[in-house]
Amino acid sequence: MARLDAHRITAWRGLQARVAEVERTIDAALRDEWDIPLNWFDVLGGLQRLGGSARPTAIAEEVGLPLSSLTRRLDRLEEDGWVTRHRVTLNGDHRAMQVELTARGRTLWRAMNVTYRRAVQSTFAERMDDDLIDAIHTAIEMMTPIPVVEEDPFDDYV
Repeated sequence: MARLDAHRITAWRGLQARVAEVERTIDAALRDEWDIPLNWFDVLGGLQRLGGSARPTAIAEEVGLPLSSLTRRLDRLEEDGWVTRHRVTLNGDHRAMQVELTARGRTLWRAMNVTYRRAVQSTFAERMDDDLIDAIHTAIEMMTPIPVVEEDPFDDYV
C-alpha cells in the first residue's frame, strides 16, 4: 500500500478543490437560469434515474445523502409541486413512503438537465480526453468500498 505523503495529500486537496469549484459553477448556472440549487436538481435527477418513483432510502443512496438531508430537500420539492410522497404497503408495513416525480417535476428536470449538461461540458468534460476520463473512472472504482455480503445462517433451512 502506498504511503500517505505530501504528494498524495496535495492530489487529494486539489481534487477536493476542483470538484467544489465545478459544483459551484454548475450550481450558479442552475440558479441563474432556473433559480434552483444544484442539490435540488441532484435529488430530481436521482429520482429520474430510479425510474421516477422510489423509496426515500433508495433516493438517498442514489444521490449519496443522509436520509435526514434528503427529507428536508423532499419537503421543499413537494412544496413546489415537483414531487409527491404517499404511503405504500410494503411487506405488511403501512408506514413505507414512496416518492414520485410529478409531471411538472419531470418537465422541469428535463429542461434543467440541458443547463446542467452544458455546465458540466464547459467546466469538466471538454477539458478531458478519453484516456483521462477512463483514469477517473478507474480511480472512482478503486475508491468505491466493496460491499460486505453477509450470509444468512438460515439459508440452509429454506
